[in-house]
Amino acid sequence: MRYSSTKKLVIITGVILMCTTLVVLVMAFAGSQEPSARLHYDSVKSCTTQPYPAYSQSVQLYANAAGNNSKRLFPSDLTYLGAFRLPDNFNWGALGLSYYSLGNGGEGSLLTTGFEALSSPDHPFESCWNEEWECYAYYGQLSIPVPEMSTDWEDLPQAVLMGGMVNYDQGLVSEVHREYVFVSDIEYFPRIGTQTKDNIYGAAEFWYPEGVFGENSFPTIWMANMDGSGARGMFHVGPEETPFHGRKTGSYLFTAPQWYADDYLGGRRLITGRSRGTPAEGQEVTTHGGSQGPTLFAFYALDSDHPEGNLDALPFLYYRVKFPGCAGPNISPTDECDYPGFTMCDNWTGGAFVDDGISRSIMLLGYKGLGSNCYGGAECQDPCNDYQGYHCNPYERQVLFYDVHALGEIASGKRDPWTVLPYALWRPDEFYLQGPTCWNAGGMTFDSDNQRIFMVERGIGGEMNAAVVHVWHVSSINDIQKAELIFNAAEDLYPEWFYPSGLPVLEYNGYEQTMLYREYPDKKIFILTYDNVVYYYYKGRYHYWHTVEEWLQYLK
Repeated sequence: MRYSSTKKLVIITGVILMCTTLVVLVMAFAGSQEPSARLHYDSVKSCTTQPYPAYSQSVQLYANAAGNNSKRLFPSDLTYLGAFRLPDNFNWGALGLSYYSLGNGGEGSLLTTGFEALSSPDHPFESCWNEEWECYAYYGQLSIPVPEMSTDWEDLPQAVLMGGMVNYDQGLVSEVHREYVFVSDIEYFPRIGTQTKDNIYGAAEFWYPEGVFGENSFPTIWMANMDGSGARGMFHVGPEETPFHGRKTGSYLFTAPQWYADDYLGGRRLITGRSRGTPAEGQEVTTHGGSQGPTLFAFYALDSDHPEGNLDALPFLYYRVKFPGCAGPNISPTDECDYPGFTMCDNWTGGAFVDDGISRSIMLLGYKGLGSNCYGGAECQDPCNDYQGYHCNPYERQVLFYDVHALGEIASGKRDPWTVLPYALWRPDEFYLQGPTCWNAGGMTFDSDNQRIFMVERGIGGEMNAAVVHVWHVSSINDIQKAELIFNAAEDLYPEWFYPSGLPVLEYNGYEQTMLYREYPDKKIFILTYDNVVYYYYKGRYHYWHTVEEWLQYLK
């Protein structure tokens, strides 16, 4: 390196085209001119059509799946940080979870749904069975303690409820139905358009829709100000026509990053879905009604304080209902199912788009039936309950990993919505309740600022059904690997300038932060990263060459 340790970085910024969607960077080079940073857009897609893995082991992967596996996030990319408890307000709750970066004075907080059903303030922890009660959906804002590891969940640190529980639907959900409903998720979204305040979106899952609505569809989404005022809805996801149906939406709700929404979803950023395997008509194979497997429906965030009509939505995952051929009454899962191993008891409760800048996945958290689809009561010999209905014991918690580019191909109309399966299945060893369990999971959210995944484990403490939040850090690549990836790409695009290729990435610690660089002595040029910015050094000057994150976005 030919500079003194006291020399400051001088940023010489050329013509740089800034944009909101950066997918692949193609560097323009002509003759002996030095590198420039002209951007070109071209989507890179990968897909999988491999069969779903059999049930064994805690992690299952497709070693031979089609597509670029280096772009996919895997369970091995997650580092467990520990867990913390939720206050008793969230016993029999916490089905919904949303990370709020502005919360707790900018330190970040978790918006968490309260009791799982609509409830009256005068009758907490009771479902809304009395028609004289006024019943609402509640959420609370929680601080995020430093997670710890403990074999005893009661020794974990406890999150603090800030500001009390908030009624955030103002009775809207009860106008659709009062009793057969779960308050299933919540998602923060900043104000847009003519809106005057930031918003939270709510999702409701009507758990026996066939008995309540018959074959008809129903709305599942609403919106409110963060203090619960100004609640608007309920909104139907998409038009009331096939394949849109309330049985396919409302169990989970999360946000896609802007680049993905722009590339694949027409700008739609909010995503909901559900698994409910019943048809809404008599055909043996249909897409009308539910889905025998999890779904994904993207919709535009509302842009006014007084929205009307249905949500503008786009489906990009669902599975056909083959009834009774797949999972009919007293029929074990068969080869007819689009989603192998599907049972009528499958219940996916959390979702998140997880992206660390290099690898990414849409992850779904849920509760999976592993047995037959016994329909009945005590005769099904289900150790978890003897209620009349479907029993699919044994049950376990699972996390699914979906290839975001394969899903994008569905959104783009290039493949059928039932042709994409998860590329990995994970049973987190860190959950307190291992193996077969009678308690489902809860909400899930991703903190993109700090690369943390939060998952709720319910059923702790038996019938008290307490909730614990588990935390993982996401990192499929470290800073040196990021620098190496960027430097290698520059060498491929500009072999006349950056050669020989494949030299070691060196470190320099003479400044406030570590500089990572690769030197090319023949051209008296080197490329470096410093403070998350990429520079190249040429003719005695440091030239700004986009941020590290922009490069990683280009190289998706």
